[in-house]
Amino acid sequence: MKKTIISKWTSDWNRLYESEEQRLKDIFQEQLIQIYHIGSTAIPTIGYAKPIIDIVIGLSNIELASLYDERMRKLGYKVRGENGINGRRYYTKGDQNRSHHVHIYSAGHENINKHLQFKYYLMNHLEQARKYGQLKIELATKFPNDTSSYQQAKDSFMIELMEKAIHWPIIKKSYGYVTRLVDGKTQILVFQHPVKEAGIQIPKGTVKHGELPVDAVKREMEEETGLIDFTDIQYLIDDFWENDDGVIHHRYFYRLNIDETQDEWNYEPTGGGAEDGKVFRYFWVTPDDGKLLIRGHADYFRLI
Repeated sequence: MKKTIISKWTSDWNRLYESEEQRLKDIFQEQLIQIYHIGSTAIPTIGYAKPIIDIVIGLSNIELASLYDERMRKLGYKVRGENGINGRRYYTKGDQNRSHHVHIYSAGHENINKHLQFKYYLMNHLEQARKYGQLKIELATKFPNDTSSYQQAKDSFMIELMEKAIHWPIIKKSYGYVTRLVDGKTQILVFQHPVKEAGIQIPKGTVKHGELPVDAVKREMEEETGLIDFTDIQYLIDDFWENDDGVIHHRYFYRLNIDETQDEWNYEPTGGGAEDGKVFRYFWVTPDDGKLLIRGHADYFRLI
């Protein structure tokens, strides 16, 4: 039986994730759409964890995951297939001294969002996180040489925590990649915020209570840009995001096509709120111009 090892949380785990993240990006390259540090080593509020770095990846095409198996083996991973979870590709590094778990899904898969919502819930609910950490210590003491029994005893508490996390109310934001074709090339609408520090953004807005994200994105695009008559609204992906102010957002990304519009214009949003009285300068960029935008806004240009 494997020994149950629980260690005190350390920032070294973040550094281990960051170095492995770059190696995995080098392997999957353009197929990789999402990559996150998950599990207890990613959540300092828990205080304790098995010293194993859990990583979840979203690929643009999960059916191509097996093409990278040999490169994962060279990196020290064992290829485990779905390993009991439909739609997942699972890899582990280390045998008796396990160091990393990699879980791969299609980009935007519900299991990626569940992992992220669980992570951010515990980072924002300190008492629940503390209880979880203490349970780990108690169960490791009770089952020091039996990780299977340790995991089974932890499951009921985990299920309760996940239920709380799923029903945790989070601010929802709808983001719009408004696109047009010029000379056969796709362009994406962005705007320069009048406050220089706010940078270049794509139009987005808060989903109102009782409003569907797809309805919110159409309303927000019209209010923020002045454009109407979108020929198509296509859902791309949704995720969970820690904003610069520490607030967690559930982000929904859509692509909205438009046939004809001018190359550049100024517009004062009509939605009110923080944008009331401000004038935005709108113009177009290509999918290769993501570095021009503020953090997070170009995350899914590769899906266009």
